Amino acid sequence: MNILDRYAPIWLTAGIVLWFEGMVTIEWSYPYCISPEDGPAYAALGMPLPYWMWNGVVSLEHDFLPHVYILNVVLLCLLFFPIIRWVWDRVIAGRSPLLRSLIGAVGCILVIGHVALTVLAVSAGYYRPTTSLGLEGYNSYREFRPVRVGLYRSSAADCTPSPFWFPNGWQHN
Repeated sequence: MNILDRYAPIWLTAGIVLWFEGMVTIEWSYPYCISPEDGPAYAALGMPLPYWMWNGVVSLEHDFLPHVYILNVVLLCLLFFPIIRWVWDRVIAGRSPLLRSLIGAVGCILVIGHVALTVLAVSAGYYRPTTSLGLEGYNSYREFRPVRVGLYRSSAADCTPSPFWFPNGWQHN
């Protein structure tokens, strides 16, 4: 039994999760979005937790939290793996080892492809690793609240104000 056949459900789960998380995201708002007095406010994105947002300095530079990104992937893998394993056991497990290895290879290619693109984004400066998305004096990471789920946006979009989460808006300290 080779590594692709033996760990195919794991490779498949990781590959599907990486691409799903990369394509579908949650937009996160914060109090400053309601009344951006000192300049524009930008949307934070990530699923299930926010891990990147345009920093407003350079047009193709985004603040990126690698530790939160890895946590997101782990959480989504823990959520998706039982489902994929259940489908695997009922549909694919009894099939030929060649088919199982082929599906494992597809999962492995999905993982390697997404990791390569993420490394490229970091090395090219598109993602700028940092420890927090919060801007001192304007917002902190714990203030982010989800406002909508949608497809990944690469543009530097303004964040969506949320009177539901922040009825009093941003209060300058």
